[in-house]
Amino acid sequence: MIFCKICGYKAVINRSKREHKEYTKLYCTCKNKDCAHKFVIHLTFSHTTKPSKLEEQNYFKYIIANLPENKKQELRSMLSA
Repeated sequence: MIFCKICGYKAVINRSKREHKEYTKLYCTCKNKDCAHKFVIHLTFSHTTKPSKLEEQNYFKYIIANLPENKKQELRSMLSA
């Protein structure tokens, strides 16, 4: 939820502009008709609390792709058993 820093009422996001995959500008307007303050909020990525399953899959693909051929064959044998 976004609030106007002038009057404290709720504000709405009118548009956003993604500057970077971890940084976005949010263009907001206060819903209080007597205020109607327009402002920009900077939204930035902070940290991960639970790793993405997609990243985990890519990690395993990277490890397997960089194994020596004999270790890849050993892994295939273990998985097919």
